[in-house]
Amino acid sequence: MRKSLLHFFSTLSLTLVGFISISSCSFGAVEPKIDREKRDQLIERYDLLNFPNIQQPILLTIDEFFDGNNDVASIAPNLDTKPAIKEYFRTLKIIADNPKTTAAYVKIKDVLVNTDGQLMDDAWLYTDMIYFIGDLSREDIIKATKSLKPDEVEYDPENEIRVLRDEYKDKKIVYLWWD
Repeated sequence: MRKSLLHFFSTLSLTLVGFISISSCSFGAVEPKIDREKRDQLIERYDLLNFPNIQQPILLTIDEFFDGNNDVASIAPNLDTKPAIKEYFRTLKIIADNPKTTAAYVKIKDVLVNTDGQLMDDAWLYTDMIYFIGDLSREDIIKATKSLKPDEVEYDPENEIRVLRDEYKDKKIVYLWWD
């Protein structure tokens, strides 16, 4: 009897371990973390392998930054739990497409390169700041981006964006920033 119980429990344990292992696997198609071809096109277009030596800010449109990007670590680095990349894109794109928005930019903060000078395989470009130029107020943008949990939403006191184009001189520039 004792041998039968031991055999029963060890079989049950193996069955449960096997079930847990199988049920935690995903059998569907796994979406790739990033589209390397699209990332590499951005790297080439903006000479981003030379990123540490570039003096002016690298500013991408919302579409450029998110097209091919599924890397949740590419934005809002300080958040333990955060929305999916698709939610960032959807929310920021709505603001960018608002008739009161003249332009929207993602400021590239870093490009992740291995010590051998090659790009990290599954890493996208990294940002902690988004700019909106136009006639939307800080309060409008705070409301629209609440789910994205930015640490700051403020008017930009610097002129690094304002000097890009004459049409920005008299516009409000609001940035979102994640620590």
